[in-house]
Amino acid sequence: MANQIYQYSLLSALMHGICHEGATVQQVLQHGDHGLGTTRGLDGEIMIVDGKAYHFPSNPKQSPRALPATTILPYVVITRFQPTLHKSLPCLPIASLHDALFPLLPTQQNTFISVRLDAWFHSIRFRVIPAQSRPRESLKVLATRQVVKECRDIRGVIFGFWSPPYTSGFSVAGFHLHFMSEDGASGGHVVGFEAGGEEVKLSAAPIRDYRVEVPAGEEFHEAPVGNFADKELHAAERA
Repeated sequence: MANQIYQYSLLSALMHGICHEGATVQQVLQHGDHGLGTTRGLDGEIMIVDGKAYHFPSNPKQSPRALPATTILPYVVITRFQPTLHKSLPCLPIASLHDALFPLLPTQQNTFISVRLDAWFHSIRFRVIPAQSRPRESLKVLATRQVVKECRDIRGVIFGFWSPPYTSGFSVAGFHLHFMSEDGASGGHVVGFEAGGEEVKLSAAPIRDYRVEVPAGEEFHEAPVGNFADKELHAAERA
């Protein structure tokens, strides 16, 4: 069914460094065609768009690639994207994205919202999280080693979600967005952007059906998964 969320595992689990068991790409794509996530060992960023999953690795010697069906994803959020809001805009900076989603925001701010942006970007900044160097190394620690990249004058697509404040720990409150360039050569977790120069196409849909599957294995259950303050989650996931 369209405009439902399937999520495997929790953001809090990644904050604890729990990231080795997961669902395969083939299993995940049964639940949708647009989404985001990460791979085993938190090695890089995953973007799912138009029914295909792409990996942007942390190793600069490795090229971005479409993922085979058997790849394990320890954290993923996916939906079958059927937008109910369509807008064409002359320009859009990231600071204006919240306002651009009117009337979904703020009138439906306590639902999830899926967001897609097809545009020419004057500039876009994104990060790719580095892989764990030891077991249980947390997302919070890895974020201190992340490298933020910037591309200018590039066409691409952004997809992601707005999550309500009460979901903190399951996800990160606010926007969580990933980017992929049109040629598939660049992408990652969005930090900032300035879209414009050509028509900016914004599409979105509210989501009220949210399903979370938690891992069944020993790694997830060997210790309690605690929550984190919003400040810590934002530091790890939004900058």
